[in-house]
Amino acid sequence: MPTFPTDHPALQAQLNAQVDFFTQMSRHAVDAAGQIGELNLRMMRQMFDDSIRFGRALAACKDPFQMGAVAMRETQPTVEHLRAWQGELMTMLGAGTATLARDANNSSWQAARGAGSFMGAGSGGAAPDGKAAHAPVR
Repeated sequence: MPTFPTDHPALQAQLNAQVDFFTQMSRHAVDAAGQIGELNLRMMRQMFDDSIRFGRALAACKDPFQMGAVAMRETQPTVEHLRAWQGELMTMLGAGTATLARDANNSSWQAARGAGSFMGAGSGGAAPDGKAAHAPVR
């Protein structure tokens, strides 16, 4: 495996910022996948319980003409559970998107600072205020 050149600390800092960003992204993706899996598991259990309750209600129905009314009455809790699942899923995805956007913003500033330092070091050094020294383009 090729070794990383250590004679450019600004370049190494910028690459470290990129690696940190991708590490954070993968960590958030794994966390989100775990949360979504947990949410889906709870929903599957709830749907299984609802279907058992629905089947028992239909089996207990003595009058075949009342089966439609029983079916409509018993599907309402299932629809409410589905709606609650959808709301939780959207909340989860929204929070994950906001977290990724915040991390991307923070990482982009770190990478830009690292790139500026590297370019400043390559063009004769940095200015005393820490910003890359450059001449305005005309």
